[in-house]
Amino acid sequence: MSAADDILILLAAGSARRMQSVVDDKITALLAGKPVFVHSLQSFLSTGFIGRVIITYRDEAQLAKLRTQLAGHLPATAVDFVPGGESRQDSVLAALNACEGHGGLVHIHDGARPLVSAEAIRKVREKAKETGAAILAGRAADTVKIAKADSASVETSPDRGLVWTAETPQVFRTAIVLKAYRKVAELQRKVTDDSSAVEFVGQDVSLVENPSVNLKLTRPADFVLAEAILKTR
Repeated sequence: MSAADDILILLAAGSARRMQSVVDDKITALLAGKPVFVHSLQSFLSTGFIGRVIITYRDEAQLAKLRTQLAGHLPATAVDFVPGGESRQDSVLAALNACEGHGGLVHIHDGARPLVSAEAIRKVREKAKETGAAILAGRAADTVKIAKADSASVETSPDRGLVWTAETPQVFRTAIVLKAYRKVAELQRKVTDDSSAVEFVGQDVSLVENPSVNLKLTRPADFVLAEAILKTR
């Protein structure tokens, strides 16, 4: 596996429903003077591992804006654009289908996580190279409660020391994650992250603790916080 043989799938097709109309598209919105997706794309490219970039998009209007912004900030970067689906799961599968036959590693990253560091990418990639499947994650800082299925009352309180919060990138051997996504699609199972699909087909997934803040832009206040964090780097 050569140093620049990895594929990056950057997910940009999601909606911005929880942004309360503050921004039309959190992926193309400006953060510290650059589009959100450009921040994470630059971090991945700086590692020297990425040989191909695939970006999923929502519609033709977003695609046009992504192309324009890419040309303005990273003009020498070649990108394959793949139309996304109704859900994140559908978008990932569409991008993975474009990776058929790839024998290396694929990094799947949420475009709304602009703070991912090159160091974190290297760490999770190294573990995935060793084990076949690894995800960036954080140890739970708060006590977690599992609710009863039919109410908002507590069913159980798991040991906080065993609880992690999944982040991205999530990195896999391409054949493993493509097989997993096709299987869950065949069985019409819903998954909310990539490791859930891979776990479903019996593949162990390694947890790699993130050494830095990897905020996902979900609400308007997240932009303020992300910009403040970027100013400290």
